[in-house]
Order: sequence, then structure tokens, then C-alpha cells
Amino acid sequence: MEKNGRYMESLGAKMEQLGAAGERVKNSLIDSDSFKAVISLLTSATNLLGSFIESIGGGGNALLGLGSIATQVFGKQIAN
Repeated sequence: MEKNGRYMESLGAKMEQLGAAGERVKNSLIDSDSFKAVISLLTSATNLLGSFIESIGGGGNALLGLGSIATQVFGKQIAN
């Protein structure tokens, strides 16, 4: 019991207790069904963005296009 008591006061034991408490909080906050819906939505949005970037010729063209738009929109502010 004395050895166990010393372990329970050690840094390793305290870290394990913190991890277990964090798991309990995570499990109570996140309902798995609603979380699956959020993940599905984010996956669809990411796939849509990927398809858009591929359709305009890849990441380099996307950056050039966004840079051009930004220059047109913020040209006066940049000049000042």
C-alpha cells in the first residue's frame, strides 16, 4: 500500500489521471452520431474544394487566381 501510495503521487500517475479525465470530458461532450455528421460534412466540403482546384488546373493556378482577385480587390489599399 505504501508503494502504491507513492506511485499515485508520482508525475506518471498524475498524467494518467489527467488523460482519463480528458477522455471522460471528450466522451461526454461529443455525441458520436452528431460528430459523424460533422465529419461527413467536412469531408464533402474538402472533396468539393479539391475538385474545384483540380478543375482550374491545380494549386499553382488557384494561387495565381486568388492573387489576381486579391490585387483587384485590394489594389488601392496596397498602393497607399
